[in-house]
Amino acid sequence: MVATFLLPVKTALLVFPLVVLLVMLPVAVVSYRRRGRAGGWATVVFYCFLFYLLAAAMQTVMPLPRDPAWYCATQNYASSPQLRPFYFLEVVDQRARGRWTPGAMMRNPALWSTALNVVLLLPLGFFLRYMANMRFLAATAISFGTSLLFELTQLTGLWFVYPCAYRLFSVDDLILNTAGAVIGWVIAGPLGRLLPDLAAERDRKRYAARVTPSRRLFAFVADAVGFATMTAFVLGLITLFGGTPAGPIVVVLAAVWFLLVPLLTGSTPGKRAMLLRIERTNGHRAGPVSLAVRYGILLSPLWLLWLALSVDDWDVFANPEQLLIPIGAVASFFVVVIWTPLAVFFGHDPAPYERLTHTVNVAVVRKRTADKVTR
Repeated sequence: MVATFLLPVKTALLVFPLVVLLVMLPVAVVSYRRRGRAGGWATVVFYCFLFYLLAAAMQTVMPLPRDPAWYCATQNYASSPQLRPFYFLEVVDQRARGRWTPGAMMRNPALWSTALNVVLLLPLGFFLRYMANMRFLAATAISFGTSLLFELTQLTGLWFVYPCAYRLFSVDDLILNTAGAVIGWVIAGPLGRLLPDLAAERDRKRYAARVTPSRRLFAFVADAVGFATMTAFVLGLITLFGGTPAGPIVVVLAAVWFLLVPLLTGSTPGKRAMLLRIERTNGHRAGPVSLAVRYGILLSPLWLLWLALSVDDWDVFANPEQLLIPIGAVASFFVVVIWTPLAVFFGHDPAPYERLTHTVNVAVVRKRTADKVTR
C-alpha cells in the first residue's frame, strides 16, 4: 500500500517542473499586478498548493492499467459504484476481525485507506482558508465538488480514456474527502495566525514602484510569447485562406506590437501586463525613433538570424555586403546576450540600448495619487 501511495507522489515530482514552466508567466503577471512582485512567501505557498493539487490528482488516477483491454475483461470490482454511506465502517470492522489492539489497527489496510481518504483533501481546506480567506460553507462546497470530480474521473475510466472504470466510485470517499477538507479548514484558523500574512497590500506598498530585473525579464518573455502567438495565429489564417509571403506580414506585426502600440499606450503588451511603461529619461513619452532603435537593437539577434536564413546563396567574394550579417550577428550577440544581462542583472545599470536611446522603464503604480519611480 505504501508503494501504491508513493507512486502518484513520485509521478507528481516528475511532472511538476513542466507544470511550473507552463504557469510561471501567467502566475508572474497576476502576482506583479496584485502584489508588485513575483517572489516571496505568497509565491512559495501558491506553488506548494499547485504541487498538492497535482499530487492529489495523480493519487486519483494512478496506478494506470498496463493493458486496459485485459484489465476490463478480467476485473470488475470497480464496475458498479459503491453508494452505501458509511460502508467503510463495516469494511474496517471486517478487516479487523475483532482485533482492535493498536498493533492490529496499524496493520489494518481498510483503516489506512480510510485515513488516506480523509488526508487527501485536508490540505485543500487549509489552503482555501489560508490563501483565499474562504468562508466555511464556500470552502466545504468547493471541497465536495473537487471530491466529486475525482470520483467521476474514476467512474468514467479517466473520462473515457479507458474502456471501463479501473478505480471504484464510492460515496464514502465523498464523505471522507469532504470531512478531511473541513478539518483542514478548521486547522487553518489557529495555524494561519502563526504563518506570515498573505495580504497583498503590504507587498504592493513595498514593491509596486520597483523596476527589478526579474520584472523586466518577465515583461520581455510576455512580449515574446504574446508576439509569437499572435504571429503564428495570423500566419496560420493567411495560409489557410490562400497565403502571401510571410516576411512582410511578420514585419508589419512586429511594427504594430513593438512600435505602434507603445507609441499609443506607452507600453508594449508585455510591459503593460507587468505594469511597466517606457519613457524618456526626461519624463516624456518615448517617440518613434527611440522605440525603433530600442527594439531594433533588442530584437537584432532574431531579425539578423532571419536575414541569414533568407540568403539563398552565400558568396562573400561575389557579394561582400553579405559579411555585414555575420558581423552584425556577433555585435548583436555581444550587446544583447552578454552586455545587457551583465548591466541589468548584475550591475543594476541601464542596458546599452537604453543608454543610446535615453529611455527607461517606469513602474506604473495603480493608485489615485500614483507616483512614478524610475530606475
